[in-house]
Amino acid sequence: MLARAARRNLRRDAFRASTQQAEQLTLPWLCPAQMRWAASIGTLTAQSAALESRKQPLSSSRASRQETRCLATAADMQPAHHNEAPFHSLLQPWGARTAPPSLSRLQPWDTSKPLVIHDSLAASAAPVLRMAGGIGGDPIELHQNLYACLRVGRIDRATAIIQRLTAIYNPWAPEVIDAHNVFLQTMFDLAKQDPSPDSMSSIEDWYNKHMVRQAIEPNAQTIVTLLRAAMNFIEGGERDDAIRRYLTLAHEYGPDVADSVNSSPEFSDEEFDTLIKFQPDKYEEPPSVEELQESHISTPAGRATLIEHGLISDPGLAIKPQPQKGLGLKTLRQALGVFDDVAADEIYPHDMKGTQADKDEAYARMRQLRLEKDSTEAAVERWKIDDAKLQAMGVHGVLNTKPVQALMWQWYSALLPLLTKEMQRVKQVLSAPVSDNLRNDRHIYGTYLEKCAPEKLAAITVSRAINAVVQGQREDTGALKIGHLSQSIGRAVETEANSDAKQKHSAVRRKQRRLARLELLEKLSRVKSEHSTAPKASPGADSLLDTFMKTDFPAHVRTKIGALALENLLQAAKITVTANDPRTGEQLTSTQTAFHHHTGFLQGKKVGYLAPHGEILRKLRTESVHELHTVKLPMVCEPKPWASFDEGGYYTRRDNVVRQKSGDSAQRAYAHSAIENGDMSQVLAGLDVLGKLPWKINEPVFRVMAEAWNAGESVGDLIPEQDDLQRPPEPAADASFDERLKWSNKLKEYENLKGGLHSQRCFQNFQLEVARAFAKEEKIYFPHSVDFRGRAYPVPPVLNHMGADVARGLLKFANGKELGSVGLQWLRIHLANLYGFDKASLRDREQFSVDNVQEIFDSATNPLGGRRWWAKAEDPWQCLACCMELKNALDSPDPTRFVSRMPVHQDGTCNGLQHYAALGGDEAGASQVNLEPSDRPQDIYTGVAELVKGMVTEDAAQGNMVAKYVEGKVTRRVVKRTVMTNVYGVTFMGAKSQVHDELRELIPAFEPQPGVSSLSIVAMYVAKKIFAALGQIFNGAQEIQYWLSECGERITTSITTEQIRKIRARGEGADINYAAKYQQKKKLPTAAVKKIKEGTESFTSGIIWTTPLKMPVVQPYRKNGSQIVKTKLQDISVAKRSLSDMIDKRRQLQGFPPNFIHSLDATHMILSALKCDEMGVAFAAVHDSFWTHAADIPNLNIILRDAFVRMHSEDIIGRLAAEFEARYAGSMYRANIIANSHVARQIREWRRQADTKSRNTSKASADEVALEAKRQELLNSENPAEQLEGAQMVTPTSIWLATNDPRTLASYRLALLGEIKTKGVPQFDKVKEKVLGAEAEAVKDNTDPSAAAAAQIEPELDEAETEGAKLIIDRHHVVQVWLPLSFPPVPKKGSWDVRRLRESKYFFS
Repeated sequence: MLARAARRNLRRDAFRASTQQAEQLTLPWLCPAQMRWAASIGTLTAQSAALESRKQPLSSSRASRQETRCLATAADMQPAHHNEAPFHSLLQPWGARTAPPSLSRLQPWDTSKPLVIHDSLAASAAPVLRMAGGIGGDPIELHQNLYACLRVGRIDRATAIIQRLTAIYNPWAPEVIDAHNVFLQTMFDLAKQDPSPDSMSSIEDWYNKHMVRQAIEPNAQTIVTLLRAAMNFIEGGERDDAIRRYLTLAHEYGPDVADSVNSSPEFSDEEFDTLIKFQPDKYEEPPSVEELQESHISTPAGRATLIEHGLISDPGLAIKPQPQKGLGLKTLRQALGVFDDVAADEIYPHDMKGTQADKDEAYARMRQLRLEKDSTEAAVERWKIDDAKLQAMGVHGVLNTKPVQALMWQWYSALLPLLTKEMQRVKQVLSAPVSDNLRNDRHIYGTYLEKCAPEKLAAITVSRAINAVVQGQREDTGALKIGHLSQSIGRAVETEANSDAKQKHSAVRRKQRRLARLELLEKLSRVKSEHSTAPKASPGADSLLDTFMKTDFPAHVRTKIGALALENLLQAAKITVTANDPRTGEQLTSTQTAFHHHTGFLQGKKVGYLAPHGEILRKLRTESVHELHTVKLPMVCEPKPWASFDEGGYYTRRDNVVRQKSGDSAQRAYAHSAIENGDMSQVLAGLDVLGKLPWKINEPVFRVMAEAWNAGESVGDLIPEQDDLQRPPEPAADASFDERLKWSNKLKEYENLKGGLHSQRCFQNFQLEVARAFAKEEKIYFPHSVDFRGRAYPVPPVLNHMGADVARGLLKFANGKELGSVGLQWLRIHLANLYGFDKASLRDREQFSVDNVQEIFDSATNPLGGRRWWAKAEDPWQCLACCMELKNALDSPDPTRFVSRMPVHQDGTCNGLQHYAALGGDEAGASQVNLEPSDRPQDIYTGVAELVKGMVTEDAAQGNMVAKYVEGKVTRRVVKRTVMTNVYGVTFMGAKSQVHDELRELIPAFEPQPGVSSLSIVAMYVAKKIFAALGQIFNGAQEIQYWLSECGERITTSITTEQIRKIRARGEGADINYAAKYQQKKKLPTAAVKKIKEGTESFTSGIIWTTPLKMPVVQPYRKNGSQIVKTKLQDISVAKRSLSDMIDKRRQLQGFPPNFIHSLDATHMILSALKCDEMGVAFAAVHDSFWTHAADIPNLNIILRDAFVRMHSEDIIGRLAAEFEARYAGSMYRANIIANSHVARQIREWRRQADTKSRNTSKASADEVALEAKRQELLNSENPAEQLEGAQMVTPTSIWLATNDPRTLASYRLALLGEIKTKGVPQFDKVKEKVLGAEAEAVKDNTDPSAAAAAQIEPELDEAETEGAKLIIDRHHVVQVWLPLSFPPVPKKGSWDVRRLRESKYFFS
């Protein structure tokens, strides 16, 4: 009784502050382990507690994670006694970072004001300049070219670009002002590096000539640059006059500009001091620079934030200033530079103040910085060392004896001179542009390529080529396509050019500096102004998107750079092959190319491939592959907390917190704005929780795996060194066409399977090498980022806990916890789950491990030489790891005191269906997926399998040959993948493919039989039965799914208010021209007019929503344009993406329901992670599988239930509907009306009367949009005469609104959950009637002012039409009409109460 009471109290109070709950969570009867950590785990020290007390909670849900007041203005702004540590910027707090309790709660937000970045039509209404000397293209490309020129100091070329930008933009356009500011800033930076007496005059002359005389008004940034130039380049009275002149100019443009100038982070502290002293009438005397620097970091919050971001050192960790042992502090940086060449003890910070854990963490941080900074150089150096060792042994160039690394050094050495020579040619062409070389491609890509050193480009090219070979040999893989590989190399060069650590640090430092100065100015101000000096809102859509794109490389430039690198690699990479002459036995050697370029056909298109030599493939399959690549690796210290869109995770690498489709700027713009507004603070904090969890390589498992690998065995999921696949024998020369066709299909299947095995073995080789490299590390970490739906993924791609069984078996927690009796039980249950005995009760699962204890001990003691019981498990390598852990626990004197590091999993039951059941209040669905309490776990997969078996038996009894063949072969595994992915939008053909894969494993030796000619026929049959079974079980979720699809259908066929305004203006006679910010032309070319017109009328509105954690989700599916890039290798087709591209309606609609459910998955995971962090529970996640220590499983289960209940206790669908209404307000969508409905006939009659020449009266034209917009304007007028005129107008829209019956709408046909897309499905019609009927009921009293006029339109009935006939729904016989964008009412929830979930012990198990 007491135990039950304790559990009730815990569930009720689990989410109070951790200080209130700590003792309850460790009650012996709840968690006997009593949270006992291993001795190696540091407890909360006084120092870390002090750090925690300095944490400043967010004042509101919109407060930015970066906005902390009283912060330092620069990394060098520190009190004198902190300057003793010359590597201060490398240090960070070593104590645990714990998020405040408020982060684990759902924050309220106003759905009527969602984050909206209006899609601009400027991209489709922009001039495109003819390419001349590498300068041309669209305006965005000109900006990118300008930034590239300024990065490498090509001032003359940048001047030419400025002139072309000025010629196409209006002087007031923000883009042209920004371009001039960037140029002016570059002039200042160059002058500061090499000052001269005429530096100031040069800057002023350029400003007067290119801005003042061109009527380009300066903004705050312009004036800041001019002020800084005056302060640095002139002296005396002339300096004072210039400063006053530009300050006066700032005030002339208004208080906002003046405030922006005064608070600008560009000024150094000395410059800022001078600036304020020149305004004595407005500000009091500022404190001295030294006092200012001290005050900025004097507050606990300010200092803690700067320490966290690596901008200042932690004074508690400062190194003693007295003489030091070993290398000493002053040479520590130099030691880092030769990290691999000195003993670890030499660079260990022995003399650092703090505990041993502090020193270990500092050491790990320094090693991490070196790993990031020099990863490419380190890989090349190791290639060189491998080759040098062979040279010393007298092995020269013979492939058979050389490892791949040594070959890569040879290729790198041969490639480097070619690329160096290319760089020299680039400089020659760019430095001396003449008529003879203006068409040279180097004018196009040269300025972008100059930023990348030839050494880097050579290393990138070699490593990317080898990685492509590793990824796959099948024809359907994109890895070895010339186009794909060229763009991959180009993107790597782009990243290299943009990855400047100083810029990253500058972003945080600038914001801290600006906030501090705003506060100081408010204190010093003599007159309190009425306008706010708070930071202004995020920039508008256009400027924000342009800001992202400016440092990007154009797609065609990336492609040209990559193709250039590959072209040179084909020339440089050689191999020496040895073989024995079959006749004489003499050994022969031959030098051959390592790669060659060949073309093939894929889906009817000609495709170029990089083909590796066969010997290279053999080596990659059989040899060690360490240091082949420079991909992101696990970290050896805690990742950097996420602070902005591209700052977090690794310390010097640039990564985006939200992964995006290449070229998709919309998701980036929304995520950036949300982060700046503070909306995504919980998402970022959740990623920090996932990233700071320490892991460790499970060395005993690694040793067993390495032994099996080296022996070439196929143990578990390890791919054997030699597969047993047999190439199908070629038929005789006189074989029939059918026989040769069958052989061809078998051969293709054989080659695909063999190529797939090769790819898997190469990847497993990579995983094992990474595990080997980190095997001795005490702690490793995986920084995380999210996809566009909010789902978290580790950034290191090769080895992480989201990998398959091999990767998971290699990892365990670095920190341990004593098991306790509860933990010991859960360790046994976990072993049963891993073995595949996971659908029994918890007690039966525990008993399974007890009954098999002898097998467990044999597996742990003699994994490869024993009975290999563990190898028969569903997850064999994880099972082996658990066997070893359980044996060690049982062998200890007290198993309950054993310190366990084994991650124990809690998996959801078809998590997508759980969300659908909760959203719809579906009691039947809830009971199927363990939301409803029960004595035993419900298994949806077994339930579906049993239903399918019953259907198969019935069909077999009726003589169905396919049913007879498959009878008795349908298992839980056959249906599992399809059931799991059905809720996430798998198509029927996708489901058929999944079933086919499972059947191929189940029936490896399939032979055609009468009535069953192929396994594909069997797979299609079984897939249909699975869909039918799902429809029986989960019809409650179909209503929500239909509502989502209906909303998506309307959004994806809508036009925005901006498009409506443009269409109306055109209808009233306005000329078609470029967007307003561009200079208007008297007459545009016909192609430009067509492009602008198409852009105005295209459907460009994608489906966007906000998750409960306030993360905006932007679906990236658009019909991208393409362009042909000509290179010496081949012509390459690349995608050309922009926001004005038409959306891909099919993919938008298919993706919306599953992506929405994915975003709820992600919300539940992040909420759980934040609460676990608050409660001191370790937490790792693989989407809907959550891991922690065995002792903490009871606590984790409570947290998971509560997070799910809190999330679904809110009206998620109602909030989504309100957001849609606000986000798409004022839009119109093109609806399809059932052709034989009365309102459809009325509309067709109106069109016949309005345009007697028109033959197609079913299509809705853009002119009707203009007419309806005019009608609405008249109806909304305050002039009664105009209102009357509007009421008398009749438009197709007013005709439909007079009837206003949504049931006449013909919905785009999407299959519902568990349904196959076929005609005449009663369930679909039933769900549609329910949803649209509710909408009809909601709008039945709405009367349109033009209803009376519309009623006068009486259609003539065709011979085949009769009044009152049943509506016939045919997608190909509909009538289009433009309607105001509105949405159906949210479906009513069922009776199931989500709070019942708290009592379900199998919700996650």
